[in-house]
Amino acid sequence: MHLNPMLIGGVAGGLAVFILGMLMPRPKCPTCGEQMPRFRKPANSRQAMWGGWTCAKCGLELDRKGKPVPPAGGA
Repeated sequence: MHLNPMLIGGVAGGLAVFILGMLMPRPKCPTCGEQMPRFRKPANSRQAMWGGWTCAKCGLELDRKGKPVPPAGGA
């Protein structure tokens, strides 16, 4: 049985991305210092689409780089 080279490449690439993601340092909340979880659960559609977290300790919303997100509809 021959495995399709594209399938092998896709599995290898996916594994490489997963390993790199596990090795990257996790950001900390700039307000309280709480380390963000490795596996996140999006709190809203923006986080689901673009990444980011809501701090479990203080409730600050952070983007995927760990920087605070300005409130929606700002003045």
